[in-house]
Amino acid sequence: MISKNKFKILLIIILINLFFSCGDKKEESHYPDWTSIGNGLNSEVSKNVLTEFVGSTNCPYCPEADAQLLSYFDSNSNNYVGAEITSKWFLINYHTYSPSRGDPMYEFHRGTSLTGEDDYCYVRFEEGSWYSLGGVPTTYTNGIWSYINSEMAVAPMQDQTPLLISLEGTTIEGFDIDVRISIKSSENMSSSDSLHLFICATIDNVSYTGYNGEPYHQDVFLGWINKSLSGEMISIGEEEIVKDYSWEMPSNWPQNNFETSWSEVEWDESNLAVVAFIQNKYTKEILQVSGIK
Repeated sequence: MISKNKFKILLIIILINLFFSCGDKKEESHYPDWTSIGNGLNSEVSKNVLTEFVGSTNCPYCPEADAQLLSYFDSNSNNYVGAEITSKWFLINYHTYSPSRGDPMYEFHRGTSLTGEDDYCYVRFEEGSWYSLGGVPTTYTNGIWSYINSEMAVAPMQDQTPLLISLEGTTIEGFDIDVRISIKSSENMSSSDSLHLFICATIDNVSYTGYNGEPYHQDVFLGWINKSLSGEMISIGEEEIVKDYSWEMPSNWPQNNFETSWSEVEWDESNLAVVAFIQNKYTKEILQVSGIK
């Protein structure tokens, strides 16, 4: 039989252990590599839509086209297509060297190689691996060249896809973005060498007036978070897989180490966003896209 003193001592020890165990923070999981964490999808799901706008502050026709596209997302515009569509419609605005050099939002990223293999615009739009750009402005919707019109996202949303992308757990704090991306599939696509994952950072409300007079720029491409200019080839089975990435916004953007200086460009890191999509390298079809701001 336990005496009262021993019982008190035992009770104190238990309480101390409870105090310290409750005070310990549970270490969160981190996924530096692709990790299977659950089951895939039971059936296909509807596609979200990605429109990739290619333009330049030196392009005289870009402001009108850009404004028309953005009006579909503006609830104060007569062209607004509604939250049901815009909540599943994502934009990336790439700035390029066409029709001429000098756009600071391109110059920051431009490559130094004479053959262009380290230049994101050359790889994405000129080399032919993904698109062949004839001029700007140009738009691609879910990997297909498209006219800018209020119906451009409607038809792609009727398509079904075996893939679902989630960015739940992704955080944007100041200049730092920590991406957690999970992918589910209803099909075993692990034998395919066609699927490439792209994760990019974008920023809204960039203030800069260039040659064409357009003063504000939305959804501006800042760089690939998963590094490779041609995306990350990915193997997807009938399961849920997850991976973490980290990226830091260059505090001097769009200054660079070349010959340019762009003190007139104004922006705020609170307008950072993330867009992630999976694209078939051979057909150029974008199978799924997701984003977070």
